[in-house]
Parts: sequence; C-alpha cells; structure tokens
Amino acid sequence: MRSNEDQFFNSNEISEMEKRTVDRIVEAIDNGDYEKAKKLTHRMYNEFLSMHDLYRNWVTSLLSEIGRRYGDQDLEIIMNESCKSWWRPIRKKIKQSSNDLKTQIKMFISGLHGHLQPLEISEDSEKITVKMKPCGSGGRLVQEGKYEGRDSFLMLKKAQKITYGRTDFPVYCAHEAAMENVDFEDDGTPFVIVEPAKEIGKDHCSFICYKKDSYVPKKYYERLGYKKK
Repeated sequence: MRSNEDQFFNSNEISEMEKRTVDRIVEAIDNGDYEKAKKLTHRMYNEFLSMHDLYRNWVTSLLSEIGRRYGDQDLEIIMNESCKSWWRPIRKKIKQSSNDLKTQIKMFISGLHGHLQPLEISEDSEKITVKMKPCGSGGRLVQEGKYEGRDSFLMLKKAQKITYGRTDFPVYCAHEAAMENVDFEDDGTPFVIVEPAKEIGKDHCSFICYKKDSYVPKKYYERLGYKKK
C-alpha cells in the first residue's frame, strides 16, 4: 500500500472541489470573506465562459460540416428545424410568463446576459434596440479568427434567406434568420429582429424589439420571403 505522500489532494481540497462555485461564493459571503467571494465570482464567470465557448465552437463546427457536405439548401432546412427545438420553447415560456410586452422584452434581454458580454440598450417611440459589445458568440468567433486558416468555419458565399441576402456570411450567424422564421410560423410576425452589423466582428449587430407589429418595417418580412399583412 502506497503512503499518503502519493496522494494529490487532502480531504479539505477534495471537499472544496466537490462544491458548486456558486455555493462557495455564498459560503464566503456568509463568512464575511468578501475578497474570496469576489475571486470566486470571477472564477465562476471564467468557468461558464469556457463552457459557453466550447458549445459555441462545437455547434459552429457541426453547421460548417453540414454546409460543406450537403450544401446551403439542406443547411437552411436543418438550421430552421434545429432552431425550433430551443427557440420555440423559449418563446412559449416568455409568452406564458406575461402578456406585457415590456416584461417579455426584459426576459429576452436577461437571456442575452448568458453570453456574458456588456449590453448597450436604447429606446425610441417605436422600438427597443439591444447590442452586445462585443457579440458574445458570432461576433467573437470572427474576432478570434475562427473563419480563417486551415481549420476555418464555413462562410456562406451566396446571398440567400439565411444570410439576409448578404454574401460571405458566417455560418453561426445564420441561426438568427431561422429564429425569425419560427416567429413568422407561430405568430405571423417576429418578436426579435436582427440587423447584422455592416462588418460582423468589427461593428455590433442589433437585436430589435418593436412595440407594435405595425411598426415593423416590411423589409424585415420581405428579406425572408414573407409579406406584411
């Protein structure tokens, strides 16, 4: 039998590693150790960001492989169907939580905080506009050079619906059009409209929530092949 000198961790270290970081933060606050709580808060942020980016990269790799193997048409079908699996339940939950549009928009913005980036929010008489600065997913992929080099992700070369009629469009960002398609199918109008940045990764995309359906410009219907009633 080997001696304790061969043991990597003592019982206290193992006990600490077993706990969720959020529980360790609460413990530190309860014990008045605020510096430890701050340190653990930053640690939890980095833990979540690492997992966020892992899944972001994995999904983008999958979409790239689908597009390269089967082409843009099948990619669009798969993108639309896969977005239904997560965006439709989110929209259902938001609508069931409140009939008040202000509350629904606050819930959506709360979800954007899951990308762990600062937001810029503006409002006028017709709409609320939200920008992530920087975009926590698609924009950061471009900034990190993920669409360049030998193992690059797919850029959609052809102008089409899922690229909002633009050329050289990052494949990850094409899910925004798919989200709008779900809204059109279910409600006849989009809950959130995305206005892509002029240069994705350099400028900031806008998430736009209009206060009334009548305020939504018809161009946002037409770019996905719908007609505004």
